[in-house]
Amino acid sequence: MKKVAVLYIALGRYIVFWKDFYESCEKNLTPCEKHYFVWTDNTEFEYCNMPNVTVIPAKRRGWPYDTLLRFHMFMEQEKELKKFDYIYFFNANFEFINPVDLAEITPREWHDGLVAGSHPGRWGDIWANDIVRFPYERRPESTAYIPVGQGRHYVCGAFNGGTSAAYLKMCKTLAKNVQTDLDNNIVACVDDESHLNAYMADKKFLLCGRAYGFPEGKLKHITTIEKPMVKIISRHKDSPKYGGVRWLRCQTDKKMPNNWFYRNVMRNVCRTVAVFIPVRKYRQKVRTYFG
Repeated sequence: MKKVAVLYIALGRYIVFWKDFYESCEKNLTPCEKHYFVWTDNTEFEYCNMPNVTVIPAKRRGWPYDTLLRFHMFMEQEKELKKFDYIYFFNANFEFINPVDLAEITPREWHDGLVAGSHPGRWGDIWANDIVRFPYERRPESTAYIPVGQGRHYVCGAFNGGTSAAYLKMCKTLAKNVQTDLDNNIVACVDDESHLNAYMADKKFLLCGRAYGFPEGKLKHITTIEKPMVKIISRHKDSPKYGGVRWLRCQTDKKMPNNWFYRNVMRNVCRTVAVFIPVRKYRQKVRTYFG
């Protein structure tokens, strides 16, 4: 039985996703012996005392550092993680909805020991193989830089993993690269995801398709025949059901109201306007104003 380390970050209110993630992963990810490493600032939550759960106290640093510094967090547990055969990271809002055999997400010997999920939000560009439209970091001064014309895939930061040796090697490199950028007052355009894509640019990794991070809201648009093919969903954070993105990130104490249609329209307007704002700080503020 292979030993698998599951990495999970649940800072602040993101802990609302943990219960469903744990239960669904326990049920559907087989056959393997799973152990969960949970970075959180919460002290009491469901299943926190289970023998296969290690709770690691972590402080909230605010956006985008809660996600950008994930590789630093992982390397703090390097000694423990070396004991496992495979390591996988899943975003807090992921949930398994159908059985996943470990072999489906296990890299083979020709995969450089790594696996990553294709970005579901860029599926149109990926399907068209439109590399120019991938949001790679294009500033040469960043360690996440990918020159125009290079790169093959665009992977999401929400799901990645591999053999313990290969994954920890990646985390060590990316933690160093992120820190170098921060020391130079640089934050990559899509935070940790930009660094992940830069690292994967010349790797022969196993690329998992949209079925391993399928948008929750799009489930209603697929047929009953297709639904069993979806293995993992990405739950819609910008939804009243989960409080909304700004509430989850502790940027407000007000949960998203149920007038979701108006908010979705305004969110799309803000994201469109943000494209034309040159200063990253203000661009991010406008982009996330409605979640």
